Amino acid sequence: MRILFMKSKKMQTKRFFKRGFTLVELLVVIGIISILASLLLPSLSKAKDSAKKAQAKTEMQNIAGAVQAYNAEYNRFPIPSQIAKSLTAASPDYTFGTMHMNGSRARLLKNREGGNLPKIASPGRLQVSNAELVAILQDVEVFRNGRPTSNRNHKMNTRKVNFLNAKNATSESEPGVGVDGVYRDPWGNPYIVTVDGNYDGKTIDVFYGQGGISAAGKGAGLNGLTKTKGGYQSNKAVMVWSLGPDGLASADAKANADVNADNILSWQ
Repeated sequence: MRILFMKSKKMQTKRFFKRGFTLVELLVVIGIISILASLLLPSLSKAKDSAKKAQAKTEMQNIAGAVQAYNAEYNRFPIPSQIAKSLTAASPDYTFGTMHMNGSRARLLKNREGGNLPKIASPGRLQVSNAELVAILQDVEVFRNGRPTSNRNHKMNTRKVNFLNAKNATSESEPGVGVDGVYRDPWGNPYIVTVDGNYDGKTIDVFYGQGGISAAGKGAGLNGLTKTKGGYQSNKAVMVWSLGPDGLASADAKANADVNADNILSWQ
């Protein structure tokens, strides 16, 4: 009898394991997995976003450092000669923004979705993005899309020094230096760079120099900028910034509000 009882118990155990999960048990497991996923996904997304912001900060520091290194080598800043000649007392610095010359006309660059980027442009007819700046810093004569740069015959970098190391992208919308020469941030939008054009050691960015954006009251400026006659300026010779995760900027909002709040600034 004892032997039969043990055999019967073993058979029941085998049948139990062969039975597997019931529908209710499977639903419970799926529910637990869904709860865990809902808890983990926001954290993973936040960590990914933080990593991109850190990457953008590093790349912006590299751009600013490369501009300063160029100045140390040539005793001038890497501003194309045509643009340098067009600078005025009212607009002494140049912002490599979101527009670029297409023949005789300037056009807005596109975001990753194919829409127009917000217009960030210095006064005047000649509008170039950071592509020309990068071409000078990397001693590039022709962009990978076949278009010539302002550094033809190495005229802006005669010693052929590569001041900026940056990865190449395979398109005009990916992070890195695109086939059009534009250096884009981790979200696929161009870095905006303002360079000291009158060599006073200070810089007024065409966007953040506006009072409606950077005024903090009582003569102070937001994000460490200071008020001057020409606008709000940085006490650095190079300003680099990114449109941030949302890819937007608005002159109708303060520097620390609305779509401007997530912009990443090298001087902050």
